[in-house]
Amino acid sequence: MILQIISLGRLHPLLVHLPIGILVLAFLIELYSRKKDTGTENNIINFSLAIAAVSTVLSVASGWLLGEDGGYDETLLFRHRWMAVGLAVGSTLLYFIKKYPKAWSKNVYLPLFVVVIVLLGLTGHYGGSMTHGEDYLYKNKETKKIVITDVSKALVFNDIVQPILDDKCVSCHNPNKIKGGLVMTNKEQLLLGGDSGSLLMADEGESPRLIHHIKLPMEDDDHMPPKGKVQLTSHEIALLEWWLSHENCFDCVAGTLDKTEKISDILNSLEEDTSTRALIAKEVAMVPEDWLASINSNKPIITKLAEKNPLLIANLSGNKSLGKNDLKALKEHAENIVELNLANSNFNDTISALLSSFTNLTKLQLQNTKITDKSMESIRDLKHLESLNIYGTDITDEGLEKLTGLSSLKTLYPWNSKITKEALDRYSSKLKAVTVVSINEDLFTPTGLEPPSIIADTDFFRDSMEIKMDYFYKGVDLYYTLDGSEPDTTSTKYDQPILLTNSTLVKAVSHKVGWELSPVRTVSFKKSNILPNSITLNNKPNEKYKGNGGNTLIDLKRGTSNFIDGNWIGYEGSSFAATLKLQKEELISTVSVGAFSSPEKWIFYPTGFKVWVSMDGNNFKLVHTEKVPTEKPNSDTKFQFFDINIPPTQSNFVKIEVISQTRNPSWHTNPGGKSWLFVDEIVLN
Repeated sequence: MILQIISLGRLHPLLVHLPIGILVLAFLIELYSRKKDTGTENNIINFSLAIAAVSTVLSVASGWLLGEDGGYDETLLFRHRWMAVGLAVGSTLLYFIKKYPKAWSKNVYLPLFVVVIVLLGLTGHYGGSMTHGEDYLYKNKETKKIVITDVSKALVFNDIVQPILDDKCVSCHNPNKIKGGLVMTNKEQLLLGGDSGSLLMADEGESPRLIHHIKLPMEDDDHMPPKGKVQLTSHEIALLEWWLSHENCFDCVAGTLDKTEKISDILNSLEEDTSTRALIAKEVAMVPEDWLASINSNKPIITKLAEKNPLLIANLSGNKSLGKNDLKALKEHAENIVELNLANSNFNDTISALLSSFTNLTKLQLQNTKITDKSMESIRDLKHLESLNIYGTDITDEGLEKLTGLSSLKTLYPWNSKITKEALDRYSSKLKAVTVVSINEDLFTPTGLEPPSIIADTDFFRDSMEIKMDYFYKGVDLYYTLDGSEPDTTSTKYDQPILLTNSTLVKAVSHKVGWELSPVRTVSFKKSNILPNSITLNNKPNEKYKGNGGNTLIDLKRGTSNFIDGNWIGYEGSSFAATLKLQKEELISTVSVGAFSSPEKWIFYPTGFKVWVSMDGNNFKLVHTEKVPTEKPNSDTKFQFFDINIPPTQSNFVKIEVISQTRNPSWHTNPGGKSWLFVDEIVLN
């Protein structure tokens, strides 16, 4: 019976808010009526005070019973209780004085009302301090947040475990509210445990009590946190179990403890990237794919920093016809661009005024451009700029002085400009956080050979075509093969243009005495002597990657490594088939399909092909089926032609099915997710 009466105290949170609003409202009406008395206010005030008096008494009674449960700071509880009693007495007196006024009560009423309001505030303050802590009103929650930039160096208890306890447990287990005799605000109190013993110890055959209470059914009175409170996530529970499994070590560093792959993933998710770029990425939106496609329609200019990252890199280097319109075209999403490369272009002071639009630049390359000190006016306002290259420019000591306001600058490349050594020394001594890189022209010569350029007007030809090779430095020999083998110095040496009369895979390397052989440059040239009259896609490509529909596959335009250039069509999670109508009956022996692969972007080569032929366009005969091995783990971006040899067949129509693997493989970062298939050209011979 006694327990049932005490349990009525749990109504206190419901009742306690009634007198607060009612008394404040009654006080405001009282003040209002003294300026403008219409006669009705007294009745309202009388009614309000009656309700306030009753609800205050009930709140005090329920609160008194709730305090008997224990677990509260005795000093705060004492103050809260007796302030509440004073509030109840004052509220009741107010009602009777207002309802039954006497000659003496007129001078007592308003001062008493003020005292009641003060008591109301003090009672609420002490009640809040008991529940949330004495510093709840003025403490800054943000100062308690622990930012982990390298989880391997994080203290397991201080940086990982304690924040979980603070967030989910401490509101009921702090020095001011000691539920179950347990305080969880620090190591010492946690080790002391509560009324039922240590939370860190386990009964035989069971989990430690902390985990045991967390995993109890929600309806169980011993479940932690109680029903209605924000519960721990599965990741938080896993981290607590991991900590407890290492004998709840209070001084351990995360990197020194054994961990499963799951725990490693959870720990890594706690890391926060506090770099400038990470902060910028949180403030800008993703750029529409159609905008990227339009900017890159002629040649790749913009690339993403990462697939799902809104930040961009713009490369206009080497553009000798650069104008204001080139930068204005980027202005719509200039805030997303964090790297801008204008090196070796005709960028100058006239165009430099447009740099002010690129407010989030962290890296700017201006080497070997025609800028002078005037351009520094625009650059010094780039508050996020961390790296600036002005190698080979006409910047002088005056321009360098203008850069002293770049507070974020970390690296400066000023060599071969018109800045004096004395000015650089002064700059370095003044701005010690900036690394001034002393470099010479060797920095801008390759440390290894690049593959040669293979130059041709087109990738496709009907009868024959001529290709050339070039290298941007003298004294370098070029070697090539036309049979698909890997070239070296024993291969054919390039000394004149090469005439191609058949589909050919050209591979070439650069060589210089004393240097390692360059990587291989590979270009596929396709002979296309059977031109389709039209093409029909049996299923539509994805709306974002539809190119020019079926014509994208027969326009003799190769797609680039930028798959949004408009020369590819893409299918998500499905294969596709197309039917080609020929201009006349032809003898067909080879069908070639251009495909793209970039596993990190979820794009994979086909896994097979099927080819049908028909004379009338209605009755098709399957003439060839070919399987292609699935790709091994890789992250390369690449594209190639798949040549499908079929029995020589007379035909007016050709139908080809390109088979997709439809799902990402098990080795992918997102195994089982829908994969993409990209195709750019179908060539018949």
